[in-house]
Order: sequence, then structure tokens, then C-alpha cells
Amino acid sequence: MSPNRPSQTLQHRHVAMLIYPGCELVDVSGPMDVFCFANIALRLEGKIGPTECVYSLSLVAEEAGPVKTSSGLSIVADMAYQDATENIDTLLVAGAPYIVDGLRDEKSKQWLVQMMPKVRRMVSICTGAFLLAESGLLNNRKATTHWLYCDQMANEFQGLQIQPDKIFVRDGNVYTSGGVTAGIDLALSLVEEDWGWEVASAVARGMLIFMRRPGGQSQFSSYVFNEAKNRKDFRELQAWIVSHPDAELNVNILADRMAMSPRNFSRLFCQEIGMTPAKFIERIRLESARNMLLRTDLPMESVANKCGFNTAEQMRRTFQRFLKITPQEYRSNFK
Repeated sequence: MSPNRPSQTLQHRHVAMLIYPGCELVDVSGPMDVFCFANIALRLEGKIGPTECVYSLSLVAEEAGPVKTSSGLSIVADMAYQDATENIDTLLVAGAPYIVDGLRDEKSKQWLVQMMPKVRRMVSICTGAFLLAESGLLNNRKATTHWLYCDQMANEFQGLQIQPDKIFVRDGNVYTSGGVTAGIDLALSLVEEDWGWEVASAVARGMLIFMRRPGGQSQFSSYVFNEAKNRKDFRELQAWIVSHPDAELNVNILADRMAMSPRNFSRLFCQEIGMTPAKFIERIRLESARNMLLRTDLPMESVANKCGFNTAEQMRRTFQRFLKITPQEYRSNFK
């Protein structure tokens, strides 16, 4: 399809977010930006026209107008939720750093119950799961929330099957996520449901997200990497490596890219990032392979090649060294 020709067959989806005083700003902006970037990615790939949006976004609250978040910054609700009763495809509920009154509000609970049969997906971000639980929408379901509040949720709502270490959990058409940035991971998974792995990966690259974590991965992953401490050029190099794990990434080539001698480059890389270039690259390739194993059915040799490993055997040794599991076992256990 030409990028200048609008699509005639793509389904428009309205994504709405329920907000309230004291909600977490990142819980709102992070997931909503994922859908915004998805529109951009689809335009760039020529799947929709240059002015089209597959996802339209809106914020709903008890009343239209400014809503002060937990940080003190205000965001603007587009409409009152009692006026937003039709044509919502995906309904998200923001969380809060504290269990504030907004997570106990009777009116919003009644509205969520009313909306449940009308939406394709009901989604909570972080502690927004408490509002779904208060509404009875999580009864007898698997769910998660920020790990700090999982015990409290399990004690208050004993009909729930809390999974405290999961990034996000899907049970039917109800989705719950862990704390803060886990909402971004969940939103990416929703884009992937709609458009496939390639579009979701393009969104992740566009947002410079180092890892797009699968829902089965722990909230306590030890493979989240530090960005360079002081130098923007090294942070930009890290982002480029993450987006090109299959490139030739030896020290000489990377040093030349940074206009440095290999010795000086290696010294500064260790100083800024806390590990050698080789270790950083190996772990990036491992993360890339983990994601690809879960999101595709490609054979092991193809996964290894696309993620920068010389052979499937080299990838297998890396998995066993870091994860104590083979790639085949990882795919079987977590996909």
C-alpha cells in the first residue's frame, strides 16, 4: 500500500483512560504514548495514510477538565465518564502511588461495571487493579499490580489469583500490569495483539525502550541495563546497539563509529556503563533472542542470526550461562 493512500479496511480503535485526582502521571502518559507511537509507526510503514490514526486517544474522569496527578502536575480530561459510554475499544484505568480515594470511588466503579460488556479490553495500570477489584471485575481471575501492593491486594480480595512477580497478566479480556513502566510493556503487548510483533517492535525502538519485556518475565528482572552515566553520545550508541543486535559490533567498529581509538573507547565504555562492550552486546543479544523466541515461531538458527549470534549453538551456550536454560526450554516454558 502506498504511504500516501489511506486505508479502506483498517478498523479504528478508541482507547480511553480513566483518570482521577492523585493518579500517577507516568501510568497515564506512558501507555497512551505507546498507542500514539503505533499510529506513527503504521504511517511510516505505509499501512495507513499520512493523516490517519488507527488509535484515537481520550482521557475520562468524573468531570471534564484539569485533574491534578500525584506529582502535582495537572492533565486534562476530555470528557466526563458518564458521557463516554459507547465506542470504546480498550479502556484503561490509571494507577496511583498511594491507594487514594480515586481507587475507591463508587461512581467510577459503577461506570466500569457498566462498560465491561461494551469494551473489547479492560486494562489496569499498576494499582489501577484495585479499582477493577473493587468493582468485582477481577473476581476469580489471575491478576497483578505493583509488587509493593500485591500482598495488600491478596488480603483484601481473596477471590483473586495474584501473580506478584509478573510484568503483566491477561485473563480473558481483562489485563493487569505491574508497577509504573510495566504499563508501557502491557500497552506494547496490546499493540502487538492488534498489529503483530514487527509493529510493536518498531514502537519500542521509536520510544527508545531498551527491552520490551514479555508478560511472563519477572518485575524483578536482573537484565535491565544501566544507561551511560554522563555522556549522551554513549547513550545514543547504546540505543543504536539495542536496535541493531545483528550488526557487526566488535570494538574496532564501535570505536570507529564513536571516532575514538579502540583502547580509549573500551575504557570510556566501562567507565560510563559499568561493563565491557562485549558483555553489554552479549546481554543485548540475549534479550533480543528472548523476545523473539516468545513472539515468533522462527527456528533457532534464524533467531540466532537475527539477534547477532554466530550460530544457534552460541546462542544456546549464552542462554545456559545466563539463564540456566536452553532457548528451546525458554520458548516452551514462557511462550
